Amino acid sequence: MIFELLKTCLEKGASDLHFKVGYPPILRIDGAMVPLKMQEITASDYENMLEAILDDYQMTKFIEHKKLDLGISFANARFRVNLFHDYHGGSSVFRVIPFMQLTFDDIALPKAARALINRPFGLILVTGATGAGKSTTLSCFISHILQSMPKTIVTIEDPIEYIFEDGVGLVNQRQVGVDCRSFEEGIRGAMQTDCDIIMVGELREPEAVSITLTAAETGKLVFATLHSNTSLQAIDRFVNLFPQSQHQQILARLSTTLLGIITQTLIPKKSGKGRLAAFELLLALPMIRSLIADNRLHLITSYQETGVETGMITMDQALAALVLQEKISMAEAMAKANNPTTLKKLVEQGAPVPEGKPA
Repeated sequence: MIFELLKTCLEKGASDLHFKVGYPPILRIDGAMVPLKMQEITASDYENMLEAILDDYQMTKFIEHKKLDLGISFANARFRVNLFHDYHGGSSVFRVIPFMQLTFDDIALPKAARALINRPFGLILVTGATGAGKSTTLSCFISHILQSMPKTIVTIEDPIEYIFEDGVGLVNQRQVGVDCRSFEEGIRGAMQTDCDIIMVGELREPEAVSITLTAAETGKLVFATLHSNTSLQAIDRFVNLFPQSQHQQILARLSTTLLGIITQTLIPKKSGKGRLAAFELLLALPMIRSLIADNRLHLITSYQETGVETGMITMDQALAALVLQEKISMAEAMAKANNPTTLKKLVEQGAPVPEGKPA
């Protein structure tokens, strides 16, 4: 059953399949939940699904912890799989990760964000809500580097999502829990290899954040993801992983290592089929570094709003630009806006257009 459902997921262009005991299978298509006209999934169906996709080691881990994250390959795609239990029994979400690698042009990434890969070392954060496309943006960076730059890359992921192939550059992909015990151990191990670039799937613990900063400080170009809706929230979340007594020290380290923060969200296209990304970009220009070091974070957004000529753009400016280009509706933009009043004014006045090829 599960492989037929995954095939249906791909055929219908869904981003996710929800497979939950007591409910029929549900697809997420262009952001909307679409139940399939099938019978409710039973506990036996769920057990059969587990046996079909898990090996003995994974099954043991799932039984022990009642949850498991993994990646599987099927047809022309990979799926990130989240298995867990809830009140009704087994539940799972299969997220589609296409085998086809997208490019910067495909996702319309602003040119100022693309240029960050030319920096020899430092920290690039890619942030957004769950399902905002962060992994896809990271994959565009890694694929571009592998195809065009003689660099060595180590990724630390949980689980491995996109599969990369060696090109001009070389890549080693390590999965937490399989190839290393933790993100911290994986990052530390990468620092001991002859690598130029480290990609960290997600920063969750202060220990991993600290060693990530160390990697950037010691000459590595580091990509990492966080969950946040704005650049300012990303800095707050980054710092607040640590006790209050360490905040100033972390801000000082971040101010010297940060290259930029790319924040993104996905919005349904006005045409009614598919979604596209809106990108906010904060660049670590001298004034931004100074504001971070001095803990004057509340002033960052005003500099970001007036920094269009440098490539910086806020999420509301990015959304307004997409509305003016008639790529998304005003209603969808308002739903994603950080400040709907500001968004409305930007559309009325004509917003700056981010430098990226239209999707």
